[in-house]
Amino acid sequence: MDESGNLGSDSRFFVMSAVIVRRVRTLSSAFKAIPTARDESKFYNSTDKEILEVLKELSLTDVAIVSVEVDKYDYASKYYGVSGNALYRIVLTDLLDRVFGQVGSHDVNLFVDRSTFVSLEDLRSMATETSKRHGSNLKRCEKATSHQNKCVQIADFVAGSFYADLQHGDGRFREQIEEKIIPCP
Repeated sequence: MDESGNLGSDSRFFVMSAVIVRRVRTLSSAFKAIPTARDESKFYNSTDKEILEVLKELSLTDVAIVSVEVDKYDYASKYYGVSGNALYRIVLTDLLDRVFGQVGSHDVNLFVDRSTFVSLEDLRSMATETSKRHGSNLKRCEKATSHQNKCVQIADFVAGSFYADLQHGDGRFREQIEEKIIPCP
């Protein structure tokens, strides 16, 4: 899981996305497509060609993608007027619900991009509660930086593609993974 956008008023949108796989090795071709010329390749510092290559490889794998997209200007949204850590927590809660709803009664290893918006203890508590509600077996729940965890790095590319579509109207990245996106109920 990773996010894109900010939690304040600097941007209209905030996105948090998750990539769900049965086995991490499923992502090996996408891992190989991640640029290695810099210490840490992320959506924001990669070229369009590099991003599209990562997303193309991701689209060829057996994955499911879920996302929570927030329009901070939407007066009718439950997210309206919420910012900072409170916005992060509510979006994270909603995304965890979507993830565990997709996973069902299977074992889960959860990796979330490292941030200061929620403590590891709170993350584990939120994930444990949500996994129990869905009958999932949460085996591992960690915060990791993307340069330490390629799964989080892939989630960064996914969240960035949602954000580029919403904030800048550039849908070509999202289109690359569209068939893997599970629509929000």
